[in-house]
Amino acid sequence: MKLIYQKMETHKIPLFKPWVSEWMARSVIFSILMTCLYSFAFYSNPATVIRFYGIQPGDVEYGAVVIYGSTVAFLALDFRIVKYFAPRRYLLTAIAINSICSLVCLYSGDWSVFIVCQFVQGITCALMSGIVLNLVFPRLHSTRARVIGYTILYAGIQISAPFYSIYSSMVLHYFDFNWLFYGSTILLLALTVIVLLTMNDSARFHKKIPLYQVDWIGYLLYVVFILTMGYILVYGRQLGWFSNNRILFLLLFVVLILSLFVIRQLTLKRPLINLVIFKEKNFIIGLVLLFTFYIFKGSTGLAYGYLEVILQTDPLQTVPIWITVICGTVISMFATSRFVLMGYNLMRIILLGFGIMALYYLSMLHFVSVKGETADLILPLFIYSVATGVLFVPIVAFTISAAPPKIAFNASLIGIFARFTGFTASLAFNNELQAFIRYAVRKKVNESVDEINVKLSGTLKGINQIYLHGGKDIYITKDTSGGYLNKLIKAQIFARATHDYYDWMFISVVCVMGGILIFPQIKNVILKLKRGSIPY
Repeated sequence: MKLIYQKMETHKIPLFKPWVSEWMARSVIFSILMTCLYSFAFYSNPATVIRFYGIQPGDVEYGAVVIYGSTVAFLALDFRIVKYFAPRRYLLTAIAINSICSLVCLYSGDWSVFIVCQFVQGITCALMSGIVLNLVFPRLHSTRARVIGYTILYAGIQISAPFYSIYSSMVLHYFDFNWLFYGSTILLLALTVIVLLTMNDSARFHKKIPLYQVDWIGYLLYVVFILTMGYILVYGRQLGWFSNNRILFLLLFVVLILSLFVIRQLTLKRPLINLVIFKEKNFIIGLVLLFTFYIFKGSTGLAYGYLEVILQTDPLQTVPIWITVICGTVISMFATSRFVLMGYNLMRIILLGFGIMALYYLSMLHFVSVKGETADLILPLFIYSVATGVLFVPIVAFTISAAPPKIAFNASLIGIFARFTGFTASLAFNNELQAFIRYAVRKKVNESVDEINVKLSGTLKGINQIYLHGGKDIYITKDTSGGYLNKLIKAQIFARATHDYYDWMFISVVCVMGGILIFPQIKNVILKLKRGSIPY
């Protein structure tokens, strides 16, 4: 009888052992979070991935979509699974699977195997982040504690990209790509030791709930929809969008899968995601803001492309920029959380965040040129990091607070899907917009660069003279100077296209700010964060 009673009360046993202090427990939780995000470090230097696996830039983008989409889809299932397994065993299982995937990638060197492992590691990322969320938020009872919890969680997520970019830049400067897998394995082994030392084996978050009426079919439909949609958005332009039969077939397939998923969720008693949440107007507005935020957030890829292509910046030289981004994100997020707690209107804070984002685009318009220095981008990217820090917590808090308490968890699941969709759509949107702008710029350049252009012939003669003075043969000089001129023209096209791109993004963010000001129903909102709500 005593044994039965002990089993029934395991959900009341503290997860951490008695000797573990509160600050040590928080450190362990944060280390779990940062470790589960390590798999995204593989995409911090796309050029290295392309060279190592012999793939195209679009393949790298789809790899990021696979691990992100796998995480998003499994989080919906994790809500039920975490109530069945003991957290420590659940966490150790995730770590073991993640380690196996890293070792398989280390010894295979095959891109297809890497993608499969990324899908599995996306699941383990969901498992580990689910543990983190269940460790943090149910213990936060006041609005103040929950806002601070949101800030710490999302600050960790936001800074993980620049943090691992610094790490991978240093590793890849001295070693090859495989050393990232070595690092992953070592980090996971260290986390295993920490978990074994600090956590109780029998502790639980909840009473053990059997895995009955779990919507496994709904999960399969959801993950297939996510990955197929990601494929269309990443490879659509490369394949010619609707002129390609494969894209047309996949588009019809996505509509079919989505229809089946929605019908299933509306008819099941215990759906994977409760779609009733879409009846809340403020929640839909929050999703639109999240999606829009991620579109703008994805525009920094061109800034780093400018560093690599025009300024020829070594990855190690970008470390000061990454550090600046980390500092700007942390400072702005904690400052914003203070304003949220002081009762400032959320929409005004969000409006301020988009205003700072507009300032970032203006600063990029000022600094982008063919003659620049890496240090020139420190200020613009600091402004960008401040903008993201100001926007993230208020948008998430607004979206979550719009949900009724009984289905608040579903708001979190759909919220992370909106973030994923914004991220994936930003890849397609940025690629399409950049291609359109570069075509327009290249057309103008071709119209002006011809044999009767006096400036062109003068420039070419000047380049010839430089090579001749350097001791080059006259025939070699003609070929070399021609190649150098083509390089100059390409740099000019890239710089001009980058400048025009930021023009478009500035206009877009101003339109978003205008939209927020126009709609009166979203000007005055009250922060209502429910106890026990877990924001993914």
